[in-house]
Amino acid sequence: MRLLIDDKDSAVAAGYQQCAKAPLPTACVCLDDLEESEAHTLKVELESLFERARATVFETQLVLQPDWQIGQRTPGTVQLCTFQQKRDISRAEFIAIWRDSHTQIAIDTQSTFGYFQNLALEGQDSGFDALVEEHFPIEAATSPEAFFDAVGDPAKLKHNIDCMMESCARFIQQDTINVIHLSEYKIH
Repeated sequence: MRLLIDDKDSAVAAGYQQCAKAPLPTACVCLDDLEESEAHTLKVELESLFERARATVFETQLVLQPDWQIGQRTPGTVQLCTFQQKRDISRAEFIAIWRDSHTQIAIDTQSTFGYFQNLALEGQDSGFDALVEEHFPIEAATSPEAFFDAVGDPAKLKHNIDCMMESCARFIQQDTINVIHLSEYKIH
């Protein structure tokens, strides 16, 4: 179980915030490794208990595991990004581009030290097809050079930004992107 919250520590990365569809979350509870039936039951319960709660069930792929300490704040911030697939590609194409090609580009062009790819299961009314959790060092919260792993190298910075933007444009519907940085605590 992980808790992601919008707090003073994550607020330093407010410059990266994007809001295609309000409201952005102020907290996120991640319950990893649940059976699909358990997840659906919890989704119904959470949404009935809390008026503003929105629960989504995902197929999750852990790409890079951060170094967690139970009960402590994970260093840096977690960029939580939701988006829809491009309208002119199929779900299969979307998944293939994202997981088989884009993943390595994201790792190679950013200072990411933790990376979850969460694919929303079909048939849900979440408003998005995917949710990405990327862990960044705190320096990346205020420095594009640190964010794009190009400190002191303007040519590498331009290259990494261009590569990342070109790759995202292949499978993400650009007008659906929501981004917020949160603090993460591993609870269990």
